[in-house]
Amino acid sequence: MHKEIIQPFGKFLLILMITFCATLISAQEDASIDKDSSATKGNFFQRMIVPDSTQLFRFKLLPILTYSPETRLGLGAGFVFYWDYATASPGTNSSLAQSFFYFTQNNQIDWTSILELYTNENRFFISGKIGYLKFPQYYYGVGNDLIEEEKESFSFNQLYVDLRNRVLISHGIYVGLDYYFNSNYNLIWKEDSRFANDPFYVGTEGYLLSGIGPEITYDTRDFPFNPLRGSYISALMLVFSDALGSEYKYNSYQLDLRHFIPINKKKKWVIAVNLYGLFAKGEVPFNRLPALGGSQIMRGYYSGRFRDHNYIAGQLEWRMPIWKIIALRTWVGAGQVAANFDQFHTSGFKANIGVGIRVEFDKKSRSTIRLDQGFGESQSGFYLKINEAF
Repeated sequence: MHKEIIQPFGKFLLILMITFCATLISAQEDASIDKDSSATKGNFFQRMIVPDSTQLFRFKLLPILTYSPETRLGLGAGFVFYWDYATASPGTNSSLAQSFFYFTQNNQIDWTSILELYTNENRFFISGKIGYLKFPQYYYGVGNDLIEEEKESFSFNQLYVDLRNRVLISHGIYVGLDYYFNSNYNLIWKEDSRFANDPFYVGTEGYLLSGIGPEITYDTRDFPFNPLRGSYISALMLVFSDALGSEYKYNSYQLDLRHFIPINKKKKWVIAVNLYGLFAKGEVPFNRLPALGGSQIMRGYYSGRFRDHNYIAGQLEWRMPIWKIIALRTWVGAGQVAANFDQFHTSGFKANIGVGIRVEFDKKSRSTIRLDQGFGESQSGFYLKINEAF
């Protein structure tokens, strides 16, 4: 690994160790709630690795078949591993570990591993995500009105780590500290690239980012993967600083609001609302500017079709089961990017609509296979993914 990657990555490992120790302490405190119960025998590791007969473990080894406008068809393999603890109170979310690797028609490689741990009554939550990408893709430039024909292809390698933890301080309210690491290297542009040779675009020869910041979350969803009711509000600030080993200094601010309204509880009809904003201020690398499009919000637009320092979007989705493990989704949405807040205007919003099918493969966690067809302005996209878009 490059020398310039090792130093900030070492700092990340230190943060990871401290956070993980806090997780173990919190988990052991949860286990001591019912000392007389035989289900609490053993420490945290014993209960996680060697469960007693009352614990519920669910392991699924899955072939990976994915599709998006950015990748086309992707093939690979992975696993999803859910578990609950016998000591957990009703309403405690399932913990999970998952890892997958796939190769795409666009000669892209994606390896991602995720760990999410919930302690009793969801009082403490930690998630870790680490991944590697080798990812040729298109870059369109910066702005809300970009010409399709002026896009350029480029390729890069990327190693990233996203670590988040939250502590419950009141009903549904969590506070936490997040850390993000990103090493983007081996960037290859065409010889006469207008982006690589333009000083306006920062980090076109590669970059290393290391940022940390606070997050406050309000979460009353009944299930994190496929809610039938409740709300989720997350406000996150990340500070990228040379003190953490980052080559570029800037701040990013993310606001994510979701609300799930049960229309018919018996039939499980739900209206899901999502408002999203991502704002960056400072010296932001070209490929880290807030980007419109992708498989979660503004489906149908190529991820990064429009980019700038400020991005806002919203979507309204109708969710209804239609037969056993099969469900239907339809949605409408709109989004816009701008260099400054005063440049947002009603005529600048890009619209999208779409329809999707869900196939449930784990009843306990309500996890699904997702098939979506999104339509934007003069473009569209099909997505084959795991779990809901939001």
